[in-house]
Amino acid sequence: MLTDTPSLVLVSTSPETIGLVRNACANGASPGIRFAAAADPLAARQYISDLDDAVVLLDCEGAAPRAEKLHPFIHRDAIAPVIVLTHDFSLDLEQAMIQAGAAEVLPVSELNHGTLRRALRYALDRHAMQRKLTRLTPFDPDSGLLTQSIFWEILGLAIRRCQRNRDFFSVLLIDFDWSDLSPDIVEEATPVLFKRFADRIKAVMRASDTVARFEKSQIVVLAESMPRVEDVQVVAAKILSDISAPSAYGDRYVTVKAAIGIAVYPTSGSTPEELIVRAGEALATSMERSANRFAFG
Repeated sequence: MLTDTPSLVLVSTSPETIGLVRNACANGASPGIRFAAAADPLAARQYISDLDDAVVLLDCEGAAPRAEKLHPFIHRDAIAPVIVLTHDFSLDLEQAMIQAGAAEVLPVSELNHGTLRRALRYALDRHAMQRKLTRLTPFDPDSGLLTQSIFWEILGLAIRRCQRNRDFFSVLLIDFDWSDLSPDIVEEATPVLFKRFADRIKAVMRASDTVARFEKSQIVVLAESMPRVEDVQVVAAKILSDISAPSAYGDRYVTVKAAIGIAVYPTSGSTPEELIVRAGEALATSMERSANRFAFG
């Protein structure tokens, strides 16, 4: 629901556009709109994290909008909806941008306080509905893995089952280091490679194990009824080996490093929260290593 004073983060390097949008935010009989201007997506995300009810206004700066420009904002972890500000509006362009993930397309020629507030209201309402549907959906649409909320439920059930049966299980928290990717492909390649690595991890694990998407670019695995810690080590080494194998992307081969933090129930903790914390601590340790990048917490 839109508050009386929503926030807009303009991504633009054009002084003229920045001035136009700033004026549109300030003018009008209704309450104003909090305004911030950022030169790039990284700076925009910092503003978004500090503002309530934030919407990104992405300036195409005279060029024809491309779906690639939306990628830094529309991934699964996006924390704000995106409105595309275009200087050359068409119905085909609007359809293409919305299919690419934009909430709205706003022509510069129609930019004023009233149209901006209406666009913000629509974008925020649409974003809230999408987040609600995401919470209700058991599978992550990008990777095909179970969602984090479903994983927490399964982890709680596993603890109760092991308490009855005096059994144990392992939680493997996996994170990726994308720094070796060339800067010109990192934004486009990351979701493609993440999906590929998710498939490789699922192929390593047994059908009875649970593989889910976790925070940001992390994958979490619940490996039940493994009789020995050595078995968990073998699985972790196999996952790292499969991920580090060269992957074809476009006309090149790329390599990505990964690290794994492992928590064992009940040694590492007796609640879901304790297990994830210990796995996270072990993950931080393993990411500092140059080899054998897995650790127990």
